[in-house]
Amino acid sequence: MQIIVTGHGNFGTGIESTVKLLAGSIPNVRYVDFSADMNEEKLAAQFEEFLKKDSKAVFFCDLIGGTPYKQAVYKKEKYEVAVVAGCNVGSLLEVGLQTDLTQASDVHEIAQNLIVAARTGIQEFGVRETQTLDEADEDGI
Repeated sequence: MQIIVTGHGNFGTGIESTVKLLAGSIPNVRYVDFSADMNEEKLAAQFEEFLKKDSKAVFFCDLIGGTPYKQAVYKKEKYEVAVVAGCNVGSLLEVGLQTDLTQASDVHEIAQNLIVAARTGIQEFGVRETQTLDEADEDGI
């Protein structure tokens, strides 16, 4: 199994740069940019190259609904793929360093681990408990 980090501009290689600075390389994590000089077909071809080598992948995307996200979703037709959007460096480090991707078999389990780690890693300094939108509505606010 592999994690493919992708997004607009230099999102993929930007995350790669940060990961390497903090922790070195993470095995079985690939980085793909969707730059201004590319089209959807070229991006899809890059995804295909990685998936031909390993047919199980979790795509770690910058935005829901963007071109990298959509092209990753299309790969679900042919490969065992999970697609996650709105990810961050912390979640990739946590899951990538604590998981032996060569032994992992469930793409959806890895995807859920990324989501939990991303949510856990987002917080405001000095605030211990946050209020959800639903809780705010209950108070009439």
